[in-house]
Amino acid sequence: MRVINTFIARSLKWFLLLFGALTCATLPFALDITLLTPFLGGLVDYTPASVPALRHWGIMVFGIGVLMIVAAFRPWLRFETMLFSAIEKGFMVWLVLVSWQEPWAIGYLAPFLLDATIVAYSLLYFISSEGRPRRWSLRPASAN
Repeated sequence: MRVINTFIARSLKWFLLLFGALTCATLPFALDITLLTPFLGGLVDYTPASVPALRHWGIMVFGIGVLMIVAAFRPWLRFETMLFSAIEKGFMVWLVLVSWQEPWAIGYLAPFLLDATIVAYSLLYFISSEGRPRRWSLRPASAN
């Protein structure tokens, strides 16, 4: 457990900065949906009916990236940011896994690998002492 605690304590700020910046890369899709198809290897198409949802996804994921960057400098924001990020990215990983037999699924490989890395790190974070709010930690009984 000490190894995990040390790893998370030493890497958390840089993890949040790096992966927060990478997560922010969805902003261009919110602004110009035509960038989505080249980003996903030309394998994933969208329809006019899906454009509002995809643009909304782009801005929401961008917001998670911003939260991750801010949480790098605001420790009090880390738990909630990591929880929200892990849930969102875990769901994306699950969606790709259950769709893996589809011909377009390989287009999601890069986002899948990024999100899977974030989910794996998040699990280590929640296992570590950094990932438990102080009020959840066991405290020694007071000596009265």
